[in-house]
Amino acid sequence: MEPAELARRTLEATKERLAALDERPTHEHVEVFDSLHQELTAVLGSLDQGTDGAR
Repeated sequence: MEPAELARRTLEATKERLAALDERPTHEHVEVFDSLHQELTAVLGSLDQGTDGAR
């Protein structure tokens, strides 16, 4: 998958999950935030590796 497409899909999925927090009790938000943090870290790492160090 192209980096731009991966970033777009990740952004959309993240926005959907954050929007769904309104329907969940506050004490469940931490679990969602932790999960999103792990997923976003992994995606950013894979995108960074795809740049071959070029910035």
